[in-house]
Amino acid sequence: MALTVELDVGRAACAESIEAFLRAVDGLSEYELLDGSRCHGWSRLDVVVHVLAGWQEMLGGLVSPVDAEPSVDAASYWSAFAAQFATDDPVPEVMSQQRRTAAFARPSDATAQLREVGAVTLRGVAAVQGSPLLWQGHVFTPGDYLAVWAVEHAVHHLDLISQEPPPPGALGLARATIEAIAGEPLPAAWTDEEATLIGAGRAPVPHGLGGLRLRLPALG
Repeated sequence: MALTVELDVGRAACAESIEAFLRAVDGLSEYELLDGSRCHGWSRLDVVVHVLAGWQEMLGGLVSPVDAEPSVDAASYWSAFAAQFATDDPVPEVMSQQRRTAAFARPSDATAQLREVGAVTLRGVAAVQGSPLLWQGHVFTPGDYLAVWAVEHAVHHLDLISQEPPPPGALGLARATIEAIAGEPLPAAWTDEEATLIGAGRAPVPHGLGGLRLRLPALG
């Protein structure tokens, strides 16, 4: 199923998700950042450094308007990403992230850089205009591009296991994305947070879902 997000909706959800992620990180001590996250094999600090690198990549897309028709939408991008980068052996990527994190002398060095890049990224989000954007070889509408990143932020925010909740807009987009990829609605009894955790493989997929169970998790 296709999922197209209006620019204003994507912009608001993305900006809120960046701000909330920064608050969540600021609420954790350096020692707490060394604890485990929901992402298997990663510490909370690994998640922070991963998101920092993501924002640096995101900026490249924000400044790459193109005169071309979109090739993916807010849902189909994830399937394209999985087809391009999926692997049966996740160990090398887990260990690679650990090495990237080890480049920082201590957690505060990473969080200081996260705040700096986050501020620049927020300015970039606010400045996006209506032209399609090119990133990773895909062309997005600007609303879909920002929605993809809002979903990415929501998932990794939950990875932090923080007292600061992800914003409703980003969680709502995460649920809508998972439903579009799965091809049917998730159980109405699930909150958006539960839907995101299950749909992103951070919580077990319950039994009794019929064919839907085979299509979850939908996000890597």
